[in-house]
Formats: sequence, C-alpha cells, structure tokens
Amino acid sequence: MALLIEYLEEAAAYLREKKLKLKKLDEQYRHIYDRDIKKEMAQTRLEIAKKSSEVTNELLYNLEEFRSIHKYYPELLQAYTEDEYIGKVISKKSWLLDFKPLPAKAAAEKLNELKSWRAQLMDAKKFLKGWVGTVSARSFIATYPVLRGYLSGDIDKVDAVSAIKNADKILLREGWLLLIGDSLIQIPIAKFMTQINNLLYEEMTAKTAYVRSQGRGTVAETVALRKYQEVTRKRLHYEKVLTQVLLANPAYLKTLKKKKSWLSREKAGNLDKLVQSVTPHTIKERVWLNQMRKKLEEK
Repeated sequence: MALLIEYLEEAAAYLREKKLKLKKLDEQYRHIYDRDIKKEMAQTRLEIAKKSSEVTNELLYNLEEFRSIHKYYPELLQAYTEDEYIGKVISKKSWLLDFKPLPAKAAAEKLNELKSWRAQLMDAKKFLKGWVGTVSARSFIATYPVLRGYLSGDIDKVDAVSAIKNADKILLREGWLLLIGDSLIQIPIAKFMTQINNLLYEEMTAKTAYVRSQGRGTVAETVALRKYQEVTRKRLHYEKVLTQVLLANPAYLKTLKKKKSWLSREKAGNLDKLVQSVTPHTIKERVWLNQMRKKLEEK
C-alpha cells in the first residue's frame, strides 16, 4: 500500500503542472482573445479543483496516517503544509490533528460554553452593523469578553468585523472537534441523516414527477428534470458532509461497521448503508514507521 506522502508528492506535481499550464494559457489569452484558449482555461481550472477535492478526500480516508505523520514527522508535515500547490488544501484539514477525546460530561459542558461564546460574537456582529467610525477594543471587549485576544486599541469597523469572523471560525472548529468525539458524534449524524432521509423522499417524488412529465412537452419535462437533479445534488451534498463527519472519527466508524445489522444489507437503514460504503484506511504503526524510514532514506 502506497504511503500518504507518496500520494501528496504526486498530487503536488500534478497541481504544479496544471497551474503552470493555466498561467501560460492566461498569458496567451491576454494577447489573443481566443475562444478555444478560454475553454481550455476553464477545463484546466476544473481539473485543478477536482484534484484539490481528491486530496481532501485522501486526507480524510487516511486520517490515521495523517495524524501519525503529525506525531512522528511534524517538520515533514509542516513542509507539505507550506507547499505552494497542496499546502492550502492540507491546512484546511489540519485542524483535525488537534482532536483529543473528552469524557461525555466535559465535552457537553465545553460545547455549551462554545455556543454561548458564539452567541456573543453574533450579538457583537449585529451591534457593529449600525456602528460608524472606529471601535474601542477596550470597551467592546468589556461587553463581549470572548473577543479578548482578537482586538486591541482603536480599530476600524471593517477590521473589527473581520476579527469577529476569525474568532467565530476558530470557535466553530473547536465545536466540531467536540462533535466528532464518541460522546457527541450522534448529534451531527442524526442532523444530517434527517436531511438525507427527507431529501430521499423528495428525490423519489421528483423522479416520479419527471417520469410522468415525459412526452408532455419540452418545458414541463425540463422543469421536472431540473427539480429532480437539484434534489439529487442536495442529497449527495449532505451524504458527502456526513461521510466526512464519519471519517473524522475512524475508530467510531469502525465500531459502527462491526454491528450485526451489517449482515443484512436489505434490512439495513440508510445510515447503515452509508456507513458500509465508507472504509477508512488503516496502518500498522511499526510497519508504517519502517516504510516511512525507508522512503525518507531514498530522498
């Protein structure tokens, strides 16, 4: 089995090639407004986006190895994070490396605390909507203590709003690190499964309407088809999000996959079927460390 770092190196080389190609095409297009060049640029951007999404998926499916690289080779991971071509993609998922399971009570208490802090930020953002001029960090922090460490001195309103967004982003990630823990992960699972189940019903209804519309005229058929496609896109989106939640806790996912309900796919519910389709990659630590040592010696 290939190492994650081998995949990352290949992905970086691929993205480098595509981005250099895009840069050359852009230079050509600035001199010659050619339709074919524009189409090729659009196709190249699509290939870059597709590869970036693939890298994200690989990090999630190989989260155990991703965390092991962070544990045993932090400097190597930092080098990948700073890479011009894959660094941003890796950084977007690096927050998962901070995952530390908490006891159920402590996790629930911390989650409630984060909710109250985010409520403060929401109120602060609303307050600034009607504000004109600079903002005194001292008085603002007195009203909204959660912003301590994010604001200082007298700052412009735009900068204050930006600081609030940054603080909220950090708190949101902290919240997700709690929600993917064993004691709380059922919360997002239940939320997304409710949406998926509702969309599955809507999708079935939309598909029936589309089938009935066939032969009744181009406009009616097109409207029905678009409705069916829109509902399907939404359902696939939430399935993707739920898949990422499950992959964020590989140990919990493995526990779900071991359930007896696995033996009967016909009787399995929608969650069971989704879980069955998601298999995270695992490593044997000693074997992996040996492979990594040999790989790094080759460089």
